[in-house]
Amino acid sequence: MKETLKNIFSREPYPEFSRNVFTDNRIYFILAIIMYLAALTFRSWENMLHPGLYMEDATHYFNQYYGGKRYLSFILQHPNGYYNILNNLVAWVTAKLDVRLHPLAYHIFCFSTGILTATCILFSGLIRNRFMIIAAPIVLGLSGMNHIYYYNSLTFQMYNIVILLLCLLFYPAPQLPVSIFFMCAIAALLVWSGPYSVVALPVSLLFLFFFNNRKKTILFIWVIICVIFYSLSVRENTIMLDNLLDENIRRTIVETIFEKIFFLELLGKMSSGKIFLFFLVLFSALYALRRNTFYLKTTIILFSIIISALAPLFLSIKLPLYLSIFPCHIYISQFFWFLFILITTDKLVDKIQPKPFLQYGILSLFVLFVIIDNLHHPAKGKEKIMKSIPAFVQTIHHVEQLDLEKKNQYAVVKTENVIPGTFPPMVWVGSLRQDAKRLTRKDIQIPSGKEFIVD
Repeated sequence: MKETLKNIFSREPYPEFSRNVFTDNRIYFILAIIMYLAALTFRSWENMLHPGLYMEDATHYFNQYYGGKRYLSFILQHPNGYYNILNNLVAWVTAKLDVRLHPLAYHIFCFSTGILTATCILFSGLIRNRFMIIAAPIVLGLSGMNHIYYYNSLTFQMYNIVILLLCLLFYPAPQLPVSIFFMCAIAALLVWSGPYSVVALPVSLLFLFFFNNRKKTILFIWVIICVIFYSLSVRENTIMLDNLLDENIRRTIVETIFEKIFFLELLGKMSSGKIFLFFLVLFSALYALRRNTFYLKTTIILFSIIISALAPLFLSIKLPLYLSIFPCHIYISQFFWFLFILITTDKLVDKIQPKPFLQYGILSLFVLFVIIDNLHHPAKGKEKIMKSIPAFVQTIHHVEQLDLEKKNQYAVVKTENVIPGTFPPMVWVGSLRQDAKRLTRKDIQIPSGKEFIVD
């Protein structure tokens, strides 16, 4: 035990995984991604085929950027008290397109980012067993990503990009100096694109404490600097450390960790018996893998993510506004809890070397779990379709053809068929001058869509 503790708390080079890991398992990487995409399409095909403007996609992005008249500096807006540069950049670029393509452009970006989030850990080398390579994207992409919004909502990409940032920290050090520069540039953009990026600070510190790798050290120090400056840019009144003094909040934190994260919202309320069994299984796995110091260090880092990712919620001034804990609040913690389970299973399989039919059985159990979990939590795969969006953006296009700006006229186009109803897409089409004349439905001649004109 002393030797194990000594190895854990001594710095060692971060493992450099051979390219042969990917070459030898190339067919399994391809198969894993194909199976995951097929399952995702089968589960969520309606939402994949019908782009919408869910949540703040309408008010924060579509409404704000419509017309393409915003300067690039507008991507630095932070109405909620924190910067969210990447989402704003996507909205700014999208605004240059035909308005009929805006929901689709948002959707393509979200869908691509969601797929990247579910599959990127495959290329870190953390998971090596062929059967676990197949299981990882299915588990992380269909259950770890605990709501369909991570695939179809621009707003919710601020959670995906934090996971991408944290996964990036687990990658082996790049070989070329230009690759280090590229990783640092990507890391800076991801840090400045959402408040949950503060989680990267303790993670980077742990990497520096556990591992000695000059190239990786540059990245970790850079991330720490970026997170510190980002944290200083956040409005102070959004952070409430006093929340930790509230007994009810502390109780909610513990219940959330066990019931919603460790028990995956499938085992009901926590009890002493359930907690005992949980720790029994956890410590049994850790004991079995006690000689694998890299795994133990990785475990500590993963648990630091699982716990610290709750801080932006429970230390937020907005906490009293939420009537319950929403999936997005625990998404990062749940995702990395699933990742811990996958990595632990991978290392146990590597240690025990069970027969192939048993490994097939383990893969089948993961798939069965995902099916049960998705049946129990339908919001992971489906959301109400915003059926009016195609006609709504088509109406905006029709009104644009009337050339209202030159006539010093304008019309307001809006749809109420939104989710939630408090965030409606609504734009001002035409002249922005104060003396411009507002047109109503009876004043506008268009082939269809007059119901979207606000009188």
